[in-house]
Amino acid sequence: MPRISKATEYNWKKLNSDSKEKLTKRANKTRSKKRIIATNYLDDSKANMLLKNVMEIESSVENIMYTLAYSALSQNGILHRKHVKNFLHKYSHLEQVAIDIPADTWDSDNDILGFIYQSLITEGERNITGQYYTCKSVVEYIVGDKTLSDTETFLDPCCGSGAFLMAVKTNNPSNLYGFDINPIAVMIASVNLLIKHKDKEFFPHIFCLDFLSKDLFSSDDRKELPFKFDNIYTNPPWGSDKEGLYIHNYPSIKSKERASMVISESLSRLTDTGTLYFLLPTSLLKIKTHNDIRKLILADTTIQQIDLYNNRFDGVFTDYFSIKINPAKTTTQTYVVTSDGGNANITLSAADRTFGNIALETFNSLDNSIIEKMESSCHDRLSHSLWALGIVTGDNKNKVKKEKAEGLEPVYAGKQVDPFKLQDESSYILFDPENFQQCAKEEFFRAPEKLIYRFIAKYPIVAYDDKQCLCLNSANILIPQLDTISVKSVAALLNSTLYHYYYSLKYSDIKVLKGNLQELPFPKLTKKQDEGLSALVSDIQSSTFSLTYQQQLDKEVYSIFGITEKEQKQISARIK
Repeated sequence: MPRISKATEYNWKKLNSDSKEKLTKRANKTRSKKRIIATNYLDDSKANMLLKNVMEIESSVENIMYTLAYSALSQNGILHRKHVKNFLHKYSHLEQVAIDIPADTWDSDNDILGFIYQSLITEGERNITGQYYTCKSVVEYIVGDKTLSDTETFLDPCCGSGAFLMAVKTNNPSNLYGFDINPIAVMIASVNLLIKHKDKEFFPHIFCLDFLSKDLFSSDDRKELPFKFDNIYTNPPWGSDKEGLYIHNYPSIKSKERASMVISESLSRLTDTGTLYFLLPTSLLKIKTHNDIRKLILADTTIQQIDLYNNRFDGVFTDYFSIKINPAKTTTQTYVVTSDGGNANITLSAADRTFGNIALETFNSLDNSIIEKMESSCHDRLSHSLWALGIVTGDNKNKVKKEKAEGLEPVYAGKQVDPFKLQDESSYILFDPENFQQCAKEEFFRAPEKLIYRFIAKYPIVAYDDKQCLCLNSANILIPQLDTISVKSVAALLNSTLYHYYYSLKYSDIKVLKGNLQELPFPKLTKKQDEGLSALVSDIQSSTFSLTYQQQLDKEVYSIFGITEKEQKQISARIK
């Protein structure tokens, strides 16, 4: 088998089921031993029956998957073929184990091997290596009816079990290439291709390689790889390069996002007339941190299409989209955005292109008028305010108590954050930062005034706190430092329908992020305006937040920005 990179070795070590220190160094999901059945990837009765049988086997994942791969090749009648025997020789070190495999399991073209493997690995392993395979319906939508010519190449640089490679039509499977840092995924993808093209005699070009390793195409044992490809389609790993494996290779990617690095590398490996089609987290379009890759796309490519999806990956709460681009530079960016709600034709303004804004919907004249009123009124932003994350205990089950006891304090989760105030206390904790996995400085929790906002939400939901309350990491802390605006008035603005509308248009996501909040425009308030908003917040806190209060709040905020009745109706239509 070809030499692998240090990053591959690192991930292989993490995947090694015998490792005594597996998944002990990282927080939350990265330490989770929970298995998540990959029902979003595949819902197949035979696959579910097989998985039930596999779960009862006491053996390594490698041997289990090798056994299933061998069975699939056998049932498809190609086990005796010379090229298949040569392929299996690579895995002679693995052993077959006894597994009850239901009859006709391998009759369909579904990726049962990929389904079983994803369901066997732990949530922590998935999180560390970014192993979230793309469901068949999404793959088929992206690939469509794409048919390669006999000389046309196709690469999936993060191929997993080979879903994109299996979906594309070709008479020459030798022109299909796949890379993955996971040796088990490489085996599965290779077997899937051998079965998909069982009438052809070929050796799968699936390699256990690290696409982000800069020596990828220069090593002597990889001269068979094309330097550039006609098509690069993939779902790259999502998340930051926390171990610093690749940062030195991609200094322009300040966010350290691995998916952005894969985009950058892919553009350098794409032919001049090639096509790149990626599945990515929506955060890359919305968060300030990822402005680096957006500017690269807008400066060096032409966007052809963006697709929005409603479903999510198993065990992941992040929305995602796909983007189709070609490497031709353009002075304009006009593309189509597809979604369940229909298609929209987008033409970016010069300002959007300069600032790295990739729009997902067309705003009408009323939307543009409202946005212009808010942005032209901007006097200050939250960029110089104080921020802190809620407590990460590392063990909520044992450290967060349901009963009050001596020494324990109330602690609030995101779901307990309502507009303007926290719900009644129901959980308690001993504030002992040294025994937490992560904890902000105590001064943030004990601030005389602060705002606590939900992390998982479509727009800001903010509670005002002057009782020095503690919060968990599903709720974060903001201590505003805005000119002419008190803390209570900041809460009023953020909880208003106008700000919910603006945030939803600008940052379509299920997370309320610091980088996005820092970009919100805040006006210069008169003393009377600030006192009026602050007094309203005090009234709400001493009562119950109701529709009447929301209407009163919105009326005052609309007045500050000069929002007309017609514009108010547009806001209500958008935000409902």
